[in-house]
Amino acid sequence: MRTPKTPLKTVVKTVVKTPAKQLEAKAQVGAGSPGEPTGGLLAQQHITVLMVGIGLRLNRGASAYYRAAFDLGMAEWRLLLVLGSTESLNVGELSEAADLDKAAVSRSLVLLEERKLISVAQTRTRGRAAIAKLTPEGKKLSARLMQVSLQRQARLFKNFTKADKERLNALLAQLSQDLTGADWDQ
Repeated sequence: MRTPKTPLKTVVKTVVKTPAKQLEAKAQVGAGSPGEPTGGLLAQQHITVLMVGIGLRLNRGASAYYRAAFDLGMAEWRLLLVLGSTESLNVGELSEAADLDKAAVSRSLVLLEERKLISVAQTRTRGRAAIAKLTPEGKKLSARLMQVSLQRQARLFKNFTKADKERLNALLAQLSQDLTGADWDQ
């Protein structure tokens, strides 16, 4: 783990040399035994409770892993992955693409700029917006994060057939679309 006096490069070198399974073991938070139902009785009765529980477990595990392995929070992780797939974006575009609020994007951009992973420039051509893009070091880290996240995803779905994954993805996309613009406060 990084202390205020430990240089980031030292932490990254240590993490890169640490076997992924060892980091995963440190990152597992709240995981039950394999095959054990999760979420309790409510999750058996309410699919939304089950989905929220799964989301929370995935987020906790990923958050712990990326914090330990790369000294990144989930917002920074998301922004680096989004910026890795495009040339540059402004705060509003990043907010939409990463599904984060603009305040979280702004805070995360400050942290990423301090670490020299992104550069932020003001522009008049796009409405005086702050435009963020990856630095060469940020591009390397973004590529590594994509590689690691795809490996983690493959392990998560190791017991699913290709058809199962495609069907789950289609159902979740449909649910996400159904939630768009819906008033769920009522």
